[in-house]
Amino acid sequence: MKELVTIHSYLVDADGIGDWEGEEEIAADNLNRIYHAVYDAADVDVDPSLLETMLESIWSHWQHNPELVELDDDLIQGVVDSLYEHFTNQSGQEEFNDY
Repeated sequence: MKELVTIHSYLVDADGIGDWEGEEEIAADNLNRIYHAVYDAADVDVDPSLLETMLESIWSHWQHNPELVELDDDLIQGVVDSLYEHFTNQSGQEEFNDY
């Protein structure tokens, strides 16, 4: 049940994302775009714990990844696709690090 997951608890702003050498606004915006894209791609009847696990994996993967400030729509879609493939196929990895 997708509606049981509150996307706003995951979103960040430029003050909360850390040091991105003057690009904090871009980094925060792109991270939030990933969160929204993952949430939007979820089926309405998705298991809330699965969706939360997917959303939680985003921060640990992207918080220090320099590619965060270079993401475009196609790359974000690739991230979403990889994330869903990883978690729906249960690839055995405890941590998402495929993209």
